[in-house]
Amino acid sequence: MTPSSSPLPKVLAIDDSELIHRLLRVRLQYEQLELHGAMEAQHGLRLARDLRPDVILLDIEMDGMDGFEVLQRLKSDIDLQDIPVIFISATASMEDRVRALDLGAVDFVAKPFEVVELKARVRSALRVQYLVKMLAQKAQVDGLTGLWNRTYFDRRLAQEFSEAMRHRRPLSLVMCDVDGFKK
Repeated sequence: MTPSSSPLPKVLAIDDSELIHRLLRVRLQYEQLELHGAMEAQHGLRLARDLRPDVILLDIEMDGMDGFEVLQRLKSDIDLQDIPVIFISATASMEDRVRALDLGAVDFVAKPFEVVELKARVRSALRVQYLVKMLAQKAQVDGLTGLWNRTYFDRRLAQEFSEAMRHRRPLSLVMCDVDGFKK
């Protein structure tokens, strides 16, 4: 799934049930991953920004903000939008499943869940996430020179601009033609 030199993949569980967090800790302890948890939606969103997890396990029904709103906020954040989200919910109606998938979730597991199935779905999401990251990285490197390309530059500039705005600090950009190639 991931190269052995890489750190363990991070999984973030956002669920307001302490029982679910304990169950996940026990059942996923032998999987090769780091499990983090949040008991409420706002804390989960902050952890997602800080940790940049590889997969998020998300409940639909939570106090304050429901899982659908959390998912919408994740997908509207350029830094978090590519994190795969698996809903784990006691609400297993077809409407909720379709809505979750339409909003960008990659999977849906109904509570009470089979641990073997959950492990397989998490491993599958991690595998896909690893391949997507690898492909995205290759798409930002020039095949001939091995240097970052324009796609990388555009994305990095957007990130730096966003961070400068968020932290209210100046941002400068200097461009120069060192080889006269454009002529």
